[in-house]
Amino acid sequence: MRITCPACAATYEIPETLLRPGRRVRCAQCGEEWIPLGAVPEAVPDQAAIAAPPQPAEKPRSSLDPPRMAASERSRGAPASSQPERRPRTHPILWLGWAASVAIVVFALWGGAHYRAAVMAAWPPSERLYAALGLASVPR
Repeated sequence: MRITCPACAATYEIPETLLRPGRRVRCAQCGEEWIPLGAVPEAVPDQAAIAAPPQPAEKPRSSLDPPRMAASERSRGAPASSQPERRPRTHPILWLGWAASVAIVVFALWGGAHYRAAVMAAWPPSERLYAALGLASVPR
């Protein structure tokens, strides 16, 4: 289907399968949005039909069925089941990644403290940081 932008008159060849009723399109040249004339929107369904879906028919109850709990009783905090709520398990790779990250940070801090003389010689502004941390004097 060929459509034309109403703002800049750019034409596009669009497969009809992509144009659903009521679907808006945007012009690649000017950015104008519009609903093409060939694509007429479907009728809007009745709001009452949307708000109240059909209720399924109830099956007959036997004397062996457990009594039903009213919605007000369920919302008062009655437990849904006797089992505690289970959290999803965390994948072991995630724990390995956290452990590796912590190890890298600890190693970097240790290296910065252990080799502080070399760091201060290579980067003189770091002397103020080491002095603020109380690590300015280098042990011999």
